[in-house]
Amino acid sequence: MTPPTDNSLPDLDTAWESHWGDTPPLGHLLRTAQPDRWVRFHSLPRSKRYAVTEEEYVTLLGRQHMLLADLGAPQDLVVITCEWSDDPSPRGREPDVEQVAPGDPWRTVLEDETEAPEFRTYTHLYMGTLTNLPTTLDPLLRKVADFETAGVILAPRGLGWLFHPYDGGVDVITATPAERDALSARHPDWLSRCPGGL
Repeated sequence: MTPPTDNSLPDLDTAWESHWGDTPPLGHLLRTAQPDRWVRFHSLPRSKRYAVTEEEYVTLLGRQHMLLADLGAPQDLVVITCEWSDDPSPRGREPDVEQVAPGDPWRTVLEDETEAPEFRTYTHLYMGTLTNLPTTLDPLLRKVADFETAGVILAPRGLGWLFHPYDGGVDVITATPAERDALSARHPDWLSRCPGGL
């Protein structure tokens, strides 16, 4: 697990803007901005939300690693994590998240600029890298699955696709609509049966 050097941050900004424009790196905004490239997969059979046994964690993590393999995930993945505060300046990270996903401050997002200052919440984004192995990814993926953290995005260095796990599944935003359709076709039983794909 190695955090990036400061000189990698401008490249991340350039890559982000090239692929995702001015959409902030927040999963719920990305799926709205890219509906033809977005697909949601559920982590457990019958859309069960949370794993409670080790067998269920094996299924949940196995599905996520399979999706990363289908995406052609490289050996090193960019990892974006979040912290939230009422202060526009980052004030430090939760130690348990820092431990499993080291990273440097990248950018801060204020979603709703119309809110009164005393009600504003800022999302502080951190960028690091993790090796694409279960031993390095699973501690972070389990925290997301257990809703101990949120807002995580995994991606290749070029940010051509995005893998956004949440407690209950994964939102994937592919490089093209055709790639989204192909990925969906590989795992039809993992798709939501709800209207709209959620």
